[in-house]
Amino acid sequence: MKQTKAVTDFINSTVGLEVETHRIDGKGRLSSESYPHGLLNEKKHHFIKNDFLETQSELITPPTKTTLKGLKYLGVYHQALRSELKSDEYLWPYSMPPKLKSDHSDIVIAKTNKENYQYRQKVAKIRKLARTAETGVHVNVGLTKKALRYLKGQNPDVNIDELYLQSAVGFMQYRWLLTYLFGATPFAFENYFAPETKVPDYPVRSLRNSHLGFGNGFISSYQSVQQYVDEILQAVDNQKLIAQREYYGTVRLKRGDDVRELLTKGIAYIELRIYDLDPFEPLGVSEDAVDLVRLMFAYFVFTQPFDLKNVDQQIAEAGRKNDEVALESALSKSKYHDEALKFIDQLEKFSAQAVIPFNAQHLCFKIKEMIDDPVLTPSGRLINWLGDDQEKVFDQLLAFAKGYQDDLIHNPAIGFESLSTNDQKEIMATLKKGIPVRIKSWYK
Repeated sequence: MKQTKAVTDFINSTVGLEVETHRIDGKGRLSSESYPHGLLNEKKHHFIKNDFLETQSELITPPTKTTLKGLKYLGVYHQALRSELKSDEYLWPYSMPPKLKSDHSDIVIAKTNKENYQYRQKVAKIRKLARTAETGVHVNVGLTKKALRYLKGQNPDVNIDELYLQSAVGFMQYRWLLTYLFGATPFAFENYFAPETKVPDYPVRSLRNSHLGFGNGFISSYQSVQQYVDEILQAVDNQKLIAQREYYGTVRLKRGDDVRELLTKGIAYIELRIYDLDPFEPLGVSEDAVDLVRLMFAYFVFTQPFDLKNVDQQIAEAGRKNDEVALESALSKSKYHDEALKFIDQLEKFSAQAVIPFNAQHLCFKIKEMIDDPVLTPSGRLINWLGDDQEKVFDQLLAFAKGYQDDLIHNPAIGFESLSTNDQKEIMATLKKGIPVRIKSWYK
């Protein structure tokens, strides 16, 4: 591996986060309060939004070149949102919703605009309302401008879209590993599932990432951008999908709102829709979880290990494997333990031969420990600590929600700690108005 500079640019990819979470009341029920009035109108705010449901807040960070900076943006956005919640209102730190009413009357579709509302009504009617109440973390990852310049300088005919397809296929092939490592939904709470639903009677790794969780069963082709676009459009025409945006694949190829832009402008980045909220992380996602995505992205782009002509069948098989892992007991070693270690060995060797802007070797060591000991995974930690008593877990999640709220609203503005108290208040007021503020601009 001679071109260490190229590897560095791949690893130092742009990364953006989209984190969804529910507003709840002090008893752990979905909040009955409206979108916080102290924030810019939800229809106009670009980085603190309502998602599918009225209680479902979404925080969207700008693309950054470091995980730490991305988490700082996420942190200060958390503070802006949380500081405008009612006194007995919190953010639920778990991807399955809290206890629901039996008639689901507490699940209210967000009314951001007429078109979105009508679309969401259709989805809720066809896909079951409760399934729209799951939340999670999306990680957006893309090549830096520097990496693109380097690649085109080395080979003017390089196919950037194929590099993105390689990474998309890689994440779909190894979704099961990310489900094992960061799955954090061992069970669902009251009135989520219909009585006739067959649900495991033991705590699993990730209900949300299993066939019982999010998704609609449709996966497009990843053999080429053309096939990806054609199959999504065809699924809409055949009413397998209500609209393009209802494509809930593990990985989405991204450019604009219309997938046809991929054909004319190419892939800008990929969106991973894998991670559960990590209840042990105040912001819902750990630095390790994001860095592992960045390391895997670099590996797939640099090694290009897949024959794209034959990937669709492999992806289908990987989906079945992911379902197995998601429904394994939270405290058991995975059936694919040895395969997981082998892949991390490959990442470790890859990272040892490159200049990497984070501690990739250390990360690989920690991941191996998690593979050997499921108690170190989020689901494993919850169940090892609290047992399989759902009421006890629920109470602890509610305690997390209140504790994280107390910490974050009383801490200095994250990313702006060196500024005066008045300047920090000005930063928060600016963010609440929907005006972005660059963290690095405050450091000389």
